Amino acid sequence: MNRLPSDTPNDRARPLGDHLLELRRRLWLSIAAFALLAIPGWTLSERLIHQISRVTGPLVFLGPTEAFAARLKLSAVLALALGAPIFIYHAWRFVGVALTVSERRVLLGALPFSYLLLLLGASFGWFLIVPTGLRFLLGFASADLRPTLSVHACVSFALWTSLGLGLLFQLPVVVGALARWGWVRAATLARYRRHAVLGILVVAAVLTPGPDVFSQLLLAVPTYVLFEVSVTLARFLEP
Repeated sequence: MNRLPSDTPNDRARPLGDHLLELRRRLWLSIAAFALLAIPGWTLSERLIHQISRVTGPLVFLGPTEAFAARLKLSAVLALALGAPIFIYHAWRFVGVALTVSERRVLLGALPFSYLLLLLGASFGWFLIVPTGLRFLLGFASADLRPTLSVHACVSFALWTSLGLGLLFQLPVVVGALARWGWVRAATLARYRRHAVLGILVVAAVLTPGPDVFSQLLLAVPTYVLFEVSVTLARFLEP
């Protein structure tokens, strides 16, 4: 088998100083990309906060810098999300020489898939789960309980919810890796499909901020689809 160029002895025998210079260069390139992407992130942050306020009504800020800090945090998260392919590329170029050919092939297939699932999960959380959750939680308002929601609290709630859904959507990647290593088999997952469905429904009923069936299905159906994708992926990847 022909070795890839990065497998040559010259690449692996570079002095430590060269590696440090390469690391510094790629860190600065990543920082520059982050700073540039934070500019459109700042513009998008206003639209995303407006989307939240359509559910909650006008938001307040309890300190002079709170509104600025909330938009800054949101724009930073957007810059990280949009720039992830750039950051991963530079990390790959730096550490890729230390990986075997098989390891590189696995990562080249897994990383884009994982990134896409992360974006899908986070978008699903922000645009569907967060509005549903806010409407339910605001339903606890009464004559004695009047909501005064700060922009910091709402942005943090939306970000953490979106991050949680993004991580949940990594299920096929995790199961695929476990199947590749021989720790999980597709036949075993398929055998316990009914148990998985029951567990998904229970978790959706507990985590979904709303007693209605629609809200629960909103989380349960995508989770079940992820389970089926995981089973199919495990079938292809297991040794």
